Formats: sequence, C-alpha cells, structure tokens
Amino acid sequence: MIDQAGRTRAATSRPTTGRGQPAAATTPSEPLTIERILAFDPAREFRLDPRGRFVAYTQDAAGARQLFLAPLRGGPLIQLTASDKPISDPQWAPDGRRLAFIRDGALWIIDADGSHQVQVSAHPAGNSDPRWSPDGRRIAFLSRRRGWSQVWLIDAPIPHRGRPANRPKPVEPVALTPTGEDVEDICWAPDGKRIALTAQRESDAWRSTVSILDVADRDQARIDAHGAWECGPRWLPDGSLLLLSDADGWFQVVRLSPDLNERTSLTREPREHGDPQGGFGIQPVPSPDGRRFTHVAIHDGLIDLVVATLEDGDGTPIQPWPGVWRAIGWSLDGSQVLAIGESERHPPDLWLLPVPGVADRESRPRALTDSLPAVLRHHAWVEPERVRFTARDGLALEANLWRPSGATGRRGADRVPAIVYTHGGPSSNNVRSWQPFKQLLVREGFAVLDIDFRGSTGHGRAFREGNWGEWGHADAFDCLDAAHWLVEQSWCDGRLAVYGGSYGGYLALCCLVEEPGLWRAGIDLYGDSEIAESYRHGDRPGRIDLQRQMGHPDDPAVAPLFRRGSPLYQAERIEAPLLILHGRKDRRVVPLMSEKMLEALAIEDKHHEVHWYDEEGHGWKQRANRRDAFERILAFLKLHVRNETSAG
Repeated sequence: MIDQAGRTRAATSRPTTGRGQPAAATTPSEPLTIERILAFDPAREFRLDPRGRFVAYTQDAAGARQLFLAPLRGGPLIQLTASDKPISDPQWAPDGRRLAFIRDGALWIIDADGSHQVQVSAHPAGNSDPRWSPDGRRIAFLSRRRGWSQVWLIDAPIPHRGRPANRPKPVEPVALTPTGEDVEDICWAPDGKRIALTAQRESDAWRSTVSILDVADRDQARIDAHGAWECGPRWLPDGSLLLLSDADGWFQVVRLSPDLNERTSLTREPREHGDPQGGFGIQPVPSPDGRRFTHVAIHDGLIDLVVATLEDGDGTPIQPWPGVWRAIGWSLDGSQVLAIGESERHPPDLWLLPVPGVADRESRPRALTDSLPAVLRHHAWVEPERVRFTARDGLALEANLWRPSGATGRRGADRVPAIVYTHGGPSSNNVRSWQPFKQLLVREGFAVLDIDFRGSTGHGRAFREGNWGEWGHADAFDCLDAAHWLVEQSWCDGRLAVYGGSYGGYLALCCLVEEPGLWRAGIDLYGDSEIAESYRHGDRPGRIDLQRQMGHPDDPAVAPLFRRGSPLYQAERIEAPLLILHGRKDRRVVPLMSEKMLEALAIEDKHHEVHWYDEEGHGWKQRANRRDAFERILAFLKLHVRNETSAG
C-alpha cells in the first residue's frame, strides 16, 4: 500500500461495509480540524505501465510534486524525480522503459529506473499533454507557443549517457495543426500514422468536435458531429474509434467504423456517460483485445464505472461501493480494470477491479493504495442526502445535502444554519467526492447544500445549456430557490450564507444582489463581477466559454444580458457581509473583477473583507494559502452567520 509520504506499508485493517468501502466510524469521533485535512496530499495522475508491472503517479514530496513508481505485485516504491519544480502528466513509453512528463512547462523524458533524464522541449509558453507514438520514437504534445493550443511533434531522444559536451543538440518540434483552433485532447492511432484530436473552433460556435489528423501530410478529416458536442476519442485495435457524443441530448459512447463513416451508439439510456471535457478517466477506455470497454454513468451525485461489450453495449457496474469512479487502464489479459475511486469520506485511491465473466470467480476488488491518514480514520463522516425540489419556473433541480447529526427535524431537535454552495464552471457539477472542508463545516454546525443549478453537467444537454444567455439570472434564481427550500425545512433556523469559487463566486455575488435580505453572509472566491469586462481581460479558455454561452458583449442584441448578469452594477443592494479572496496572478478571472467589486462596496459603504494571495492564480496551490483561506472562511461564517467572535 502507498501512504501519503510515498512509502510502502501494509493495509490497515478496518471495518468495511458489505461492498468493501470503509465503514463509518463506530468509535468516538476524532476532532476534524483544518490542519488535519491539509496534512496530506493524495497521490494523483496514476498511469499504468504498458507491461503491467508498475503504476506511475505524482505526489507531494519536500514541497513539490514528484514522480513515483509503485510495483503492482508488491515491493519498495521508487521515487524517480527530485525536483524543486512540480512534475505533472507522466506518460509511459510503449515499451515501458521510459516516461515522459512535464516539469515547469518543459517536456522531459526519464528512464524507468531513474538513472537518466533529459529535457526534450522547452518554451516560455509551456508544453502539456505528452503522448508517445505507438513505436515510441516520437512524442506529440500541446503548446500555445503560437498563441493557440496546437499539436506539436518531436523525436523522442534516448537519454544520452556521455559527457554533457558530447550530448547531441536537442531537436526542434514541428506544429501539426494550424492556428485558429484550440486542441484539447490527442490520441495516437494504433498504426502510428494518425492522431484523433478534440478541438474547438469558431466555425463550430466553439463546440468541441473530433478530427483525424494525418501525421505525414498534416491534413485533418473532421468527423461531422451534426451540431453535437463530441470529445474523448479512443482507438480500438481494429482502427475503429470510440468517442463521447451528446447528439441525442445525453453524452453517449459512440463507435465509429474503421472507415469512420458508420456510427453505432453503444449506450442508450437517458443518462450521462461522459461530460463536455471527456477527460482522463471519463472517456471510454477499450480493453487490450478490443472486445470490451469501460464507461461512466453519472447519477445522483455519483459516478459509476461500467464495463460493457463492444457487440451490444450491455454493461455491468464494477465498482465495489458507491462513489466517484474513473478508469485509467486494463490489465494485459483484460480481466481487471485499474480505476480510481473516492467518496465524501475517503480520498482518491487506486483499485484493481475484476471484470465479470473474465476474471476468476474468486477475484475481489483490491485497493492498491490507502491514502486516508490514521488521524482521520475514526472521524464520523457525514454522508450526504440527494434532495430534489422545483425551481420557480417548474424546472426540476437536484442537490447534495449534508446535515449535522442532531438536525433531524424532529420536535426538540437542533435547528441549524445552512450554506448554499455554488460550484464553478458553470459546466461542472457537484459529485460526492473527497471534500473534507465541507465535513468540517458540518462538524461546526452548518448544513451544506451543493446545488446543481441549470448550466450544470450530468443532467443532459438541455439542462447543461439552460443558462445560455442567462448567466447570473436564471441560474442565480435556482440558487435562490434552493435557499428558500432550505428555509422551509423544519431543521433549518433560517440563517443562510452563500459560498462559491470561480463561477460559484460570481453566482454568490448575484444571489446577494438579487435577494439581499435572504442572506447573513456571502463568500466570493475569485469570482467575476462584470462579465463583459471579464471577457475583455480574462484568458482565452474563459473568454471562449463566455462567448459560446452568452455571445459577444459588443453585440447590441446581447449587451443588455451581459449587464443584467453583472452584479457590480447592483452592489448598492447588498445587505450581507461579504468576504472576497483572490489570487493576484489569476488570468481566468483577473484581479480587476474583485478590484471593481471592492471599489463599489467601498463607495456604497458595505461591510466587507478582502485578502489577496500574491503568488496564486485561479485557486490555491500552496498549502499555507489553502489553510489561510479555510481559516478565514470558517471564521467569517461563524462570526456573521452564528454571531460568534472566534473561529475556535
């Protein structure tokens, strides 16, 4: 087992539920503190060795994420890197003898025994997403060195063993895709002659589409999506292709024939089997023999992991307990799936899951890592309820609700304040993942409601596009309706706060100005305040997202909608105390957004607090800053919602 310090240790015996998940604590609860929930950083970016011997992953060591190898069949861990800069996105060479990775924006290659490493390509614009060709001789990667996210190709040198003076000069990469489009995902075909890529282009109204790139002549054959959002392409051994498409209104797994002309939908029920990003662990993953594939099924704040056959698409969930599951690879014989599983009471861990009908009948799911620190093992984690209510216009809404144990709603039971949590995105959703700070808020006596407002993923295309043209309006009303639902509950005392980050911070501001008397406090983490100005000053991905969903702010037809959705212009309406936290190096939501809001709050003489993190961007990477933010948020909520003068 791999602990948080990167050491091998035996599995800790502890109670489990009937399906293998660690059971809720039966011993007295250990105190949950900010220090404890920040005391460890789980392993991430698991990548399976093509030969099935090791799993590569990254984990914090001495202040930076390093690259580790864990043997699948037991043995000591290997720390491959010792860098003062963080390591990300490790990728195995096809022969399993080398790995590519990104360090400080540069592309590197290292031997699997850690003996030699070499920098392959560096550029001030940075590199990302390295992907080896099937023969291991070349690496495709993404870079914005010409201002667009293009596919670049470079020969993969073998780390040179000689003296530095004798080492050959590094080769230069070449661009395979043109400017004018942003590539988000790449996958080599088995023949090594083509690459399937996912890209967004203005000609497609910035929808995601899939193309096939001929590596030799750099021509692209675009797969006609007929207006659908398509992503997550993965090749099958016979040259056919799996991808995610929302052509029928839900993300389904689709198979394209080897000539890419015929389509077969492998999933059919009205449920999401992917999301707009189609990212690692969410996209379908074919088995080595091409007879089966994994896909996800999103429902009720959970993500199931399903193994299905290519013949008819019939599938079976294989996860041992309900949670958030993602597949990362198959065993060589196709009898097991390597997957990541997490829940609201357990951080992400690596599992080997047997495939029904292929694995031995005696095979059982097996956890390969155990990331939960012993100091948190006996805490009484609270499982959320899935609640449903109706918006003012009749739209059905869903949310995850955490309640303190005493808030039962029975006569004489505790009545507690509640927090409406608004997620970022907006194209995202609230799932039952590892978020211990919400557990801490519950321990402190707050109920927490995570709402999937219109615009959230996981509920079909119509719901996902339900806030197009309605930013800060219809989706904000959903959050207000959630607040009114809370007030109607017998266990809620009516004291409310709204809290979110990024788009969630923006929605928090919108809620404060739309119904000011409803709130005791608001918390805005790096959120927009004036979305037309955010379009003009923010980074390219955020700008494209805004244009796709709201149009161009200079268009007279939509300019009023931009103003309506900008809480800056209604700052005078705010009644609740407001906490704003922002990073000075944020390029997605630039500091100007908070600066403008702070100026308006000062002019209107509104009570507010602000703290800037000088070295942070869009969110907090440094542990000290995460601790500081949590402490400020908790103290603010206790002071203004519960009228307590100390954070405790």
